[in-house]
Amino acid sequence: MNLEELFGGSFVNWEAVGESFAKRTVASRLLLFAARRYLEVARGEPDGERERLVSGLPLPDEVRRAFAAPPRPEEPPAEEWGKFIDAAIAAELETVSYGERPPILYELRTGLSRAAQEAGERSALGRWFLGRRDALPGADLPDDPGYLPV
Repeated sequence: MNLEELFGGSFVNWEAVGESFAKRTVASRLLLFAARRYLEVARGEPDGERERLVSGLPLPDEVRRAFAAPPRPEEPPAEEWGKFIDAAIAAELETVSYGERPPILYELRTGLSRAAQEAGERSALGRWFLGRRDALPGADLPDDPGYLPV
C-alpha cells in the first residue's frame, strides 16, 4: 500500500468530483470553500504531475491548486488538507447512486483503517487516515459490503 499516494488523495475519484462541480451540487461548493481554507495555510510548492492529473477536469482553479500541493503529514496544514479531502469525498458521493454508496463507504473505511495500521495509528500519518475514516458518512450502515438498501 502506497501511504504517500493515499495521503495525497489517490482514493478520491477526481473525475466524479468534476462531475459534481458540473452539476453544481452543494457538496462541490463546500469543497471549494475547503480548498480556499487549505490554500490559506498551505506552504508547499505545486507538483506538476498532480496538476496534470486534474487539468482537464471541470474544477475551479482553487481546487486544482490545492490538489497539486499536498503538505507533509506532520505539518500543520495537514489538518486543513484532510478537510479538503473529506469535502472531495462528499462531492464524489453526490455522483454515486444511493444503492452504490454503502459498498463504496465500506471499502473506503476498510482501506483507511488498513492504511492507519500500516502507518502506525499513533503516528501523524496514521491519525490522519483515522480522521478521514471517521469523517465518512454512513457509520450507521452494516459492516457487510453486500448490503444494498431497498
